[in-house]
Amino acid sequence: MNKNKLIIAALLAGSLSACSSMSSDTSASKYDVDGFTTKVEDGRLWVFEEGSKELEFFKEHGEPAKQYTNIGAGPDGMTVKSASQETLDKYLSATKK
Repeated sequence: MNKNKLIIAALLAGSLSACSSMSSDTSASKYDVDGFTTKVEDGRLWVFEEGSKELEFFKEHGEPAKQYTNIGAGPDGMTVKSASQETLDKYLSATKK
């Protein structure tokens, strides 16, 4: 009986692990606009151009070594962050259209 409980516990742990890794993906958020992918982390909005090498780095490693931040400039007064100021400027311009 204990062996069966151990097997069930292992299966549940594996399922929960798979679910949590899917939720940490940079999937669509309500702040995405055409040409950009966003991710909310710690109340801040990360912004990346779709298909960019910066987005791929973020998916694989987390925060980039170089970061640019505009405090309170994003939608809903959020702080926006990106790997380049140019990307932030393009994104903020696109959200005002």
